[in-house]
Amino acid sequence: MPEAVKTVIQDTPEKFRSLAEEIVTPLVELLRRRNELEREICARSLKLREAKAAEGISPHQSAPEEESLWKEYRRRYLELVAPRCTEKLLKRGAAGSFGKPAKYDYLFGSPEPEAYFTMKSAKKAVVSTQNPVSYGYRYRFILRPFEGEWKVDGAERAFGDREEWSVEHTL
Repeated sequence: MPEAVKTVIQDTPEKFRSLAEEIVTPLVELLRRRNELEREICARSLKLREAKAAEGISPHQSAPEEESLWKEYRRRYLELVAPRCTEKLLKRGAAGSFGKPAKYDYLFGSPEPEAYFTMKSAKKAVVSTQNPVSYGYRYRFILRPFEGEWKVDGAERAFGDREEWSVEHTL
């Protein structure tokens, strides 16, 4: 797994270029940690499903251990993202799903991961990510300065080469 995600500055005046690493590096680290959490929870969920199947319990029946795992996931997700996101992004709560591949595996599994930084005003920065090898999801994050630090204020996704972006309700 690559250790560093390369920052590519696009359509940004010189006066804002120095902010790229200050904004992109913490965002990428947040995405990495969020992705690791999802991968861990998914692996544990799969083990619980296997144990249920071995006991002859229907896959459609929820076990207390699964409910506990969901609570843990939501709690840890919010602990991770809440300090780095605005209330606007957090108003819908925690992530409601996990899976394999994890949401940002496309970025961290890429041989040469890149994050594209665009900033045209002091009030907003946009960081987008995509995997140049596949035509999967692309994500775009809107960051704004709040109380002396840059926080994620919005997230969007697009699929393949489509130009339409859809609102993403969680990070």
